[in-house]
Amino acid sequence: MGDKRYPTVAQGYRILVVDDEWTVVELLSRFLTKKGYQVSTASDGREAWDLFQSHAFDLVLSDVRMPTLSGLQLLEEIKRANPRIPVILISGYGEVDIVVKALKAGAENFMAKPLRMDALERLVEQSLAISCLQPGASAQQTQVRQMTQIESRSRPEYISEIVYQISLSAVAVGFANHDLDNNVKLALVEALTNAMEHGNRWDEQKLVMVESKTDRENLEVFIQDQGPGFDYRKRTDPTKDENLLSERGRGIFLMRAIMDEVRFEDPGNAVTLVKRRANAPQDDDATK
Repeated sequence: MGDKRYPTVAQGYRILVVDDEWTVVELLSRFLTKKGYQVSTASDGREAWDLFQSHAFDLVLSDVRMPTLSGLQLLEEIKRANPRIPVILISGYGEVDIVVKALKAGAENFMAKPLRMDALERLVEQSLAISCLQPGASAQQTQVRQMTQIESRSRPEYISEIVYQISLSAVAVGFANHDLDNNVKLALVEALTNAMEHGNRWDEQKLVMVESKTDRENLEVFIQDQGPGFDYRKRTDPTKDENLLSERGRGIFLMRAIMDEVRFEDPGNAVTLVKRRANAPQDDDATK
């Protein structure tokens, strides 16, 4: 069963599955096909890249360690060709450094081995849903700083709308040419989910307050819930392999790996996420 925050989106979506272990390819291909996705497969990174260049895909699911072209190298090639295509990497428990590099390079998410099919379905649905959150591409890139303030009740369906509004602000001021990167949106989804689920316990009478400050170089998002908070200083070390590549602590790991700064604030019911835009002067036609 998929995540309740994301409706079933399988029909018509094309997924490329890449792994040099044929048993893994068979397992993933059979499962995703049964769920209604159109699945193509490749046995290594080079074959996957050739397929990607000659066919249209909506998502790529790839192992990290492969001959001829690694999962990280494949990710970099795909993001250069089309940064909007979601890529989910499959990693081992000793590959935290590679996962962090992949997230910094634009990977939408990761799966840890041994694979869990319920987690696979949730991550695929989430990545496809996030990649579809697109504000209008015609927004003007102006030299302004914009502040967006949002108050939301704690309901799962409100999360995507909040992320959409933050994306609109980012486009309007020139932080993003057309949209936020998919994995930046993922970090926002994780922070909002933590606030609504763990902070407010999905109590619709409790609010989540969001304040987004955006200019051409920086995106800063403050999120606060009305829960009691937690002692983040005593949190399990988020740099240990056995913690970060498990479901426990996954949200904080993703936020820290994707964003440039993540600051929890006392009493632990508020967090600030900061993302700096890379190469802002070079990739914006408005400055030429």
